[in-house]
Amino acid sequence: MAVFILDTLTTFDIAIAVLYVVVVLLSLNFAKKIQLLAIGAGCMGLTLLSFLLSHGQELPADSIGRCFVSLAAIGITTFLAFRVKAAIGVLADSEQRYRSIFLATGVGILQMDFTGLKHAFDRFKSNDVQRIEDIERLDPGFARSALRLIKLTNANRTALNMFNAPDLGALEQLLPTLVSDDMEGKVWKLLASIWAGNQSYEAEAILKTSDGRQLIFLYNVAVPLDRPALDMVLISIMDVTARREAENELDVARSQLAHVARVATLGELTVSIAHELNQPLAAVVTNGGAGLRWLKRDVPDLTKVQSSMESMIADATRASDVIKHLRGLSVKASPNPMNVDLNEIIEETVTLLQREIDINQVTLRVDLAADLRKVIGDRVQLQQVVLNLLLNAIQAMAHVAEGRRELTVKSSEEESAIMFRVQDTGPGIPLEVRDNLFNPFFTTKPDGMGMGLSICRSILTAHGGSISASSEPGAGTTFEFTIPFNREVG
Repeated sequence: MAVFILDTLTTFDIAIAVLYVVVVLLSLNFAKKIQLLAIGAGCMGLTLLSFLLSHGQELPADSIGRCFVSLAAIGITTFLAFRVKAAIGVLADSEQRYRSIFLATGVGILQMDFTGLKHAFDRFKSNDVQRIEDIERLDPGFARSALRLIKLTNANRTALNMFNAPDLGALEQLLPTLVSDDMEGKVWKLLASIWAGNQSYEAEAILKTSDGRQLIFLYNVAVPLDRPALDMVLISIMDVTARREAENELDVARSQLAHVARVATLGELTVSIAHELNQPLAAVVTNGGAGLRWLKRDVPDLTKVQSSMESMIADATRASDVIKHLRGLSVKASPNPMNVDLNEIIEETVTLLQREIDINQVTLRVDLAADLRKVIGDRVQLQQVVLNLLLNAIQAMAHVAEGRRELTVKSSEEESAIMFRVQDTGPGIPLEVRDNLFNPFFTTKPDGMGMGLSICRSILTAHGGSISASSEPGAGTTFEFTIPFNREVG
């Protein structure tokens, strides 16, 4: 109204109505988009009304020009203000969505300010420090001091609940105390990632909350691309304690099931095991009797006695080795990663199954790579895999005509793994069965449990390896598994 009165009652030779632009701009603070258009239209209407009241029937060209300039200025300003208001609305909606997600998500989110850490890194770099390892050597306590350079600026309710913190201030004081001395190695890895300029870093950590609970957290550190100053770094946190406990329980159950399967397999081999033990024990008795006879001679033949004693020791050692290997397969124990010679496992397993091979009149061909590299794994578990595959192959050829039962066992060294292959000349596996071979409780044997191949796959997966099968009906089946070098048991 002030602009209208000034424009109507004064005779200044200027476009006073342009001041309506200020009205439109001020209305951005309180008006909605429709109201903003109405205000702009009202200002333009007042401009026209003032022009008519001021000039009546006289319409001088210069006044008409000023009127049009004012109308154009008001219209353009209203249009631009409308666009700005729309953009502000979109931004507000986006901010509200972000805030809702930030506050309500089930994942804990910490908003951190790493500016102090970045300044510390910049000082090191200005002193020609090239690697994070150099900082660790020059200042071993930097990892601990770096935590104090990081500031907590915001946290959602989920994060507060995770750490049992009542508010943001309490959580900020609590966070540095959660990182124990034995976690400094992981802190250095995080610092190395930030030093390298990575946009994301993910790891697990075991932390104790303020109430003494020990929790396992999976956390991800995300550095937005548009924040090179590291003034806003988002850390998302998931409590995976229950998941890890469930995985541990699953591992225990899998280990127990594998033990049951081993014992069941050994039960199938009772006759063969008895034969393997009976042979060296019978040889011990025979050599012992012979040694006694040599001693009872009028002139004892000590050379023969010594030979008999040596044979007895060798046979007893052989029997002891069989028992030791059987005991290893039958005893329930936690995985024990060590350097394992796969060729040695194959040879021991073939010896254990020799009677089964002979009874079933199977021709065995063993092709083991010389100087095969060792892998890191659990010896008992890997022997269980080899035992299952060999026994399955022997049993698969039970109904094949004699003379055509051939079992080929091969080991080789691939580019980054050890490969083991078992090939038989059995009837093969039907196409509709192959997809289910490694599924739990699937079996083609009338009295089978259906767990052998499933357990084999789980064991090899835990060793970072894999197993596959190929078959052609009527032409036999081939099983292959690989274990990578320098991989620990999972």
